Amino acid sequence: MEFKNFSLFISQTKVNRFATDLAEGRILSTICKKCGKQYYPPRADCPSCMGIEMEWKEIKTEGKLLTFTRIHVPPEHFAVRQPLMPFSSVQFEPCPIGILEVEGGLPVMGWIPKMDIKKIRVGMRMKASPFTLPDGKITIVLEAI
Repeated sequence: MEFKNFSLFISQTKVNRFATDLAEGRILSTICKKCGKQYYPPRADCPSCMGIEMEWKEIKTEGKLLTFTRIHVPPEHFAVRQPLMPFSSVQFEPCPIGILEVEGGLPVMGWIPKMDIKKIRVGMRMKASPFTLPDGKITIVLEAI
C-alpha cells in the first residue's frame, strides 16, 4: 500500500510501514532502541536522543477520550451523501473527531462517525480501529466500548 492512501499525498517515507499495517488492521508505534521512548504517530528517528534505530510495536487501541471536536467542513471522503443542494455535489455534515489516550499515554486521533456528538463525553472508554473509506483511503475511527 502506498502512504498516499492514508489521506496523504507523499509517495515515499521512512515510516511507510505505518500505512501498510493500517491497511492490514493494525495500528503501530515506534520505540527508540537507544532511549526507549515510544512514539505515535511512528517516527523514523528519535528527537529525544537522536537515535536512528527504531522498533515497531502494535499498540493497544482501547483507552479514554481526552478531547473531541467537530469539523464543519470535513474532507470530501468523510462527506455524508445526501440529496444535492444548489451548487454543491455533496452536503457536508459536521463530523466529530477525537483524541484517545491509549496505553503508555499515546494520543491517537480518529474520526467518530457512529455517534451523535451529543452523546460523546470526555473520559469515555473508546477503541481505535483502522477503517477503509469508500474512496480507498484509510483512516482511524473511534468507537465507544
